[in-house]
Amino acid sequence: MLGLACLLIVVLAMGLYSINQCSELGKSIQKISRDYDQAGRNLQEMKKGGAAMTSALLSLAIGDGEESRSAFETGEKNFQEALDSEKKRSLDEPNEAALIEKLSGAFESYRAGAHAFLQLSEKTDTTWRAEANKLGKETTMILDLVDQLSTAHEKALTKGGKNSAADINRTIRLLTLMMIIALAAFLAAFFGLSHGLLNPLRSLTASIKEVGEGNLDQTVPVLSKDELGLLAGSFNRMAAQLKVYKTNTSVELLRLNETIRATLASFPDPVFVLNSEGAVQFRNPAADQLAVKLLFAGVTRLPAQVDAKVEEVRASGVDYLPTAFKDAVKFFIDGQDRYFLPRIVLLRTEQGKTFGVAVILENVTRMLLLDDVKSNMIATVSHELKTPLTSVRMALYLLFEKTVGGLNKKQTELVAAAREDADRLLKTLNDLLDLAKLEQGPTPLELKNVTPREIVETAERSMREVAHAASVTLKITVAPNLPNVQIDPQRIAYVFANLITNAVKFSPTGGEVLLRAELGQTRSFKPCVRFSVSDQGPGVTPEHQEHVFERFYRVPGTNKSGAGLGLSIAREIVVAHQGEIGVISEPGRGSEFFFVLPLVLETKIVGTG
Repeated sequence: MLGLACLLIVVLAMGLYSINQCSELGKSIQKISRDYDQAGRNLQEMKKGGAAMTSALLSLAIGDGEESRSAFETGEKNFQEALDSEKKRSLDEPNEAALIEKLSGAFESYRAGAHAFLQLSEKTDTTWRAEANKLGKETTMILDLVDQLSTAHEKALTKGGKNSAADINRTIRLLTLMMIIALAAFLAAFFGLSHGLLNPLRSLTASIKEVGEGNLDQTVPVLSKDELGLLAGSFNRMAAQLKVYKTNTSVELLRLNETIRATLASFPDPVFVLNSEGAVQFRNPAADQLAVKLLFAGVTRLPAQVDAKVEEVRASGVDYLPTAFKDAVKFFIDGQDRYFLPRIVLLRTEQGKTFGVAVILENVTRMLLLDDVKSNMIATVSHELKTPLTSVRMALYLLFEKTVGGLNKKQTELVAAAREDADRLLKTLNDLLDLAKLEQGPTPLELKNVTPREIVETAERSMREVAHAASVTLKITVAPNLPNVQIDPQRIAYVFANLITNAVKFSPTGGEVLLRAELGQTRSFKPCVRFSVSDQGPGVTPEHQEHVFERFYRVPGTNKSGAGLGLSIAREIVVAHQGEIGVISEPGRGSEFFFVLPLVLETKIVGTG
């Protein structure tokens, strides 16, 4: 502030002095100009007045009396006024006053002689010549004095100009000195500010960099009580608070890390955590044991079959959470085959940026063996029951058709009910056998290139009688110019038959079931053809929609017959075609069961369930 105040004072002083000097110079120049103009007019008037008086006297000599007297008096008056004006003017040259006094005395003598000449009663030649000679000398002296006065006035004007030039030079020198003083004040203020402001700021900047690099012990010296001192104090307090916060946070992070490690260590299944480059960054004890047994303990990558799936997840950005045993990977450990179901989850920040991958290998060996035992038992029991059931069913048909004898009304009703139960049980056994076949391993598909319209029309023809028996109308809608799909016609026919059967079963009498084919896309946005069956039934509540494709699942509260296997088998068939199946439903507004088939298949086998 002192430096800036000094600089301001110098600048203000320079401005005020410049204004004052310019004003004085202006006044001086105006005075010189005014005096020069006034003196010039006075001298001019005196010369004109002298000439007029001389001319009047000459006119009088030749006999022009009254007019000459009047002209003389006018010239005399003008000369006197000019002389008086010259006496009143400020005189800068010392000899100007003396010249004016001489001029005044000479003019008085001339005027007295002229008046005497004008009063002569006898104008003899001798008298006239004497007076005229005297007046001529006095006129010459007056004109000479006027010329001398003009010269003195010019000298005074020249002197005034020199004085003005001297004042200007003096002003320039003084302003130059003041500019030098202002420059010195500026340099002093600049270097003072550099030392008092920039140096503390450099120190603060260096301290901020140190804090940014984690050195929270860094402090800034407080050298003043001004704003910089307050800033330095605030920074030191902030650094101290950050240090306390870092200490507390480090303790909490250490405790949290230990908790996470202990939690992961308690997992019976191997857990691997990969960094953003795909290298293994952490693994729990179960993962260490697996790595040792698979001979990749010192390797930073996962086994090839798991690592390939991790790369797919990282590329697609979608977590991999399989539930089917067909997705399990097999490792040969301790002389036996072990099966693990890989679950791969992307680790993301709050902003959604991926920074790692978590891989859990769930050991499903025991469950897979149990599932095989269950499937084999179901297949065996179903096959063993099918033969005697076929004989019982045939006997019931023979009895119902009265081939072996007549039946009364009550007997006919009992046989009819038994026949329907036998048909339903046989259908259930067939479904169980089909499901067992699907679960036994990959089964080749007999793929054919078929148009979507042919698929829908074939399904409508095969189920027309079933719908007609339930007083339900089947309608089809097929979008034009749909591309062909590769399917196993027999298996896709089963899917359509199951969906249409369920739709007819739950539709009201006189209702409609709509079969539709149109363009669509899979969940991974691949192009496909979308087939759907829509009914006008009671619909499926949201909590049951995710379970309807599970085995033996039936929506609670339904009074319709069925073992709950049809949709599960349909799902296995659609998945075998690399497709997807789902349901869209609202309670009271019917249901739409749909499945999508890709235009190009990646594989041509049925997976395990």
